[in-house]
Amino acid sequence: MSKPRRQSPVIPWIGGTLIWAYMSTLAHTMRWRVEGIEHMRRLWESPQGWVAATWHSRILLMPYAQIKKRPKWAKPPHPATLMVSPSKDGEFTKRAGTWLGLHIIRGSSSGRSDKSKRGVSAARESMEVMKKGGCIVMTIDGPKGPREVVGIGTIKLAQQMGVPILIYGLSANAKRMNTWDRLLWPRPFARGAVVIPPPIETSKSMDSEELRLRVETALKAATARADELAGLAPDAAPPPAPREKQEAVEAVEPPPAAQPAAAASDAALEQRAT
Repeated sequence: MSKPRRQSPVIPWIGGTLIWAYMSTLAHTMRWRVEGIEHMRRLWESPQGWVAATWHSRILLMPYAQIKKRPKWAKPPHPATLMVSPSKDGEFTKRAGTWLGLHIIRGSSSGRSDKSKRGVSAARESMEVMKKGGCIVMTIDGPKGPREVVGIGTIKLAQQMGVPILIYGLSANAKRMNTWDRLLWPRPFARGAVVIPPPIETSKSMDSEELRLRVETALKAATARADELAGLAPDAAPPPAPREKQEAVEAVEPPPAAQPAAAASDAALEQRAT
């Protein structure tokens, strides 16, 4: 055998297809309670780029809007784009996202400095999508946590482009898996909930850490409301470890060729992408 079986491209194809089928089944069969969907629709049908953010633990519920709402809304200027980890595990998510009709970018929103995560390339691709009026969908504490702690990379990217961040609070009456993110594993026909507050505006002039905390607080509040609507009991697992100091985390910088000359001085402060 020329390759180990686990490296075969067939395995992610099959696994990703099964994940897509499961997510599609959930979207169609769960009993949804929805608040604030008008905020998403307004951005979806506008020419403005934007970022949609949710927790990694809610990833199986993310396709709700793509499956249930997108066919009824006007076609967006650019297909919704999912940022997927460049790891081997990300191949499964990539396949599932492709089946969902999403444009895929391989990268990370964590904000950590790791050249293997294709940070610069992912930032450039994300900027191009948003310039065309598209949406970047991110699990904002992914790909490896800490759980329910917003990474600075997404914040810096949104600020660089001056686009709003839409909070996507998701929940279901589901089992919590024993994974780093406490993944929700719902069953078909369970109760589900979506809570979307008004989008949070961003700009380069804002303090990145203050904005990060504002997004984190808003997403936790929206998720708590969704948990209440879905009837999900509070998590008994201990909270995540304290977040590292923000000064130690490197920020997002698009490649020089992707920047207008006027932005060069601002971008020079940002040395790496997520």
